[in-house]
Amino acid sequence: MRIVFLAFVTSAIVFLTGINAASAKDYPYCIQGDDFAGGSGECIFSTSAQCQAAASGRTAYCADNRNFSANAQHIDKSRARRRSN
Repeated sequence: MRIVFLAFVTSAIVFLTGINAASAKDYPYCIQGDDFAGGSGECIFSTSAQCQAAASGRTAYCADNRNFSANAQHIDKSRARRRSN
């Protein structure tokens, strides 16, 4: 029953945040463990609390996303660059 509940909660989080495989946004927290083999795990969490809730009751843990750059999320690439004289 716990596994079904956690699967439902995780699915709801993914659905409500609109995450898809081609998402360009990088998230600061990753879930890692037995279910998430393959290096860095799944980096789909904006907050540590979200990650901890998803890892609760599983053989999983949360870690910082080593590929996340907080400054890269705030760069407005659509703005034209101006030369300063």
